[in-house]
Amino acid sequence: MSRIAALSFLLLAGMSCARADETFDPSAYDKKAFEWTGFVEARPERQWLRQDSAGYLLQYPGETRRTANRLGGAAELSGVLRHRALSFNFTGHASWIDEPRGSDDDSRMYEAYAGWQVDERTNLEIGKRALRWGKGYAWSPVAFLERPKDPTDPELAREGFLMATAAWVRSFEGPVKTLSLTATIVPTSSSVNADFGGGTPVEHTNPALKLYGLVYDTDIDLIWAARGSRAPRFGVDFSRNLGSQLEVHGEWARIADAPRAVLAAGNTLQTQTRTYDSALIGLRYLTERDTTIIFELYRNGGGYSTEELSAFYDLVRASATNPAMSQPASRAATQGYNRPNAAQRYAYLRVSQKEPFDMLDFTPSVSLIANTGDHSWSLIPEVLYTGIKNVELRARVALNRGDVGSEYGERAVRSRVEVRARLYF
Repeated sequence: MSRIAALSFLLLAGMSCARADETFDPSAYDKKAFEWTGFVEARPERQWLRQDSAGYLLQYPGETRRTANRLGGAAELSGVLRHRALSFNFTGHASWIDEPRGSDDDSRMYEAYAGWQVDERTNLEIGKRALRWGKGYAWSPVAFLERPKDPTDPELAREGFLMATAAWVRSFEGPVKTLSLTATIVPTSSSVNADFGGGTPVEHTNPALKLYGLVYDTDIDLIWAARGSRAPRFGVDFSRNLGSQLEVHGEWARIADAPRAVLAAGNTLQTQTRTYDSALIGLRYLTERDTTIIFELYRNGGGYSTEELSAFYDLVRASATNPAMSQPASRAATQGYNRPNAAQRYAYLRVSQKEPFDMLDFTPSVSLIANTGDHSWSLIPEVLYTGIKNVELRARVALNRGDVGSEYGERAVRSRVEVRARLYF
């Protein structure tokens, strides 16, 4: 089936959702025909570098730099245009950065998609979308059709993929209160979603299904993605409130026949194909004093073991004195070893306190990301101030610590101080 035919089939056969409440008065909640919002921000940053780390040797080869100053800026504009059952949503993002290696700028549409509310139960959408599948906060193993989150700042907007979705929803009386089915395709080619699967882009339709149910007051998703640009995968997630203050959530995913680049004897890079499981379990707790605690444990089945990462770091250090090692070290870095959260076991803890000691508009917090395999960690304390209308000020420090050969001990940046000033409009 061609990509155009698949899109047409999905749009004609697909289904989605919005249940009308018979006692609901729509006029009280009329939506504007056009709404928009956005921000501009400046982000100065100073880094203290770890010159003997593998990360430093990859990032600053041949240099003797102890610190690095970075100045970044960004602007984002989001909006929605509505006309009866039709809508168009968009989010545009632009950024600029100046750092020791030079300056760079980028602008792109994060989202731009049209929607049609066919009836009370059925909805169709087509265009560039950033989905939010999964229940995890810092990571999400079942987010099969998304770009990965940044656990140091999980709430940042992310760029989506061009896709078509159709969904259907229905409500019931009894233990199963809601069921919905979402069908999605993410077409790929050399010019469409070329980075969806990584490697050489090949034409695929990449269909996926998500079945959602509210069962005994527990949110449950069953998610399936077919073989295509990415390996076939299946997953399940859940979320349940245990009282008014505590929520627990979890995810499990199985990825079949997935390729992975691995360093072999003689520092050659080989591709292994295997099936693995990834899982996450977490909780969110809100105390009576407005302290929010988020805790998650993450098992990344597709990651590298502590020994595999340590061997990669040794290779990078050897490349500093042996030029013959530079090419295999660089290839291993770009093909997986140097990606964020490349290891197998992690823990995440975030504690934030709203307006402590009656300090109006202040929210201090601290986040800890730990590699529980090699016992290295990153600690990020920060403070947020929102006391000026339409202005958000945030200051944060990041401390990366660990032994030689550990993930955070081999990061190029030992410590970092960042200030972000964001103006909303």
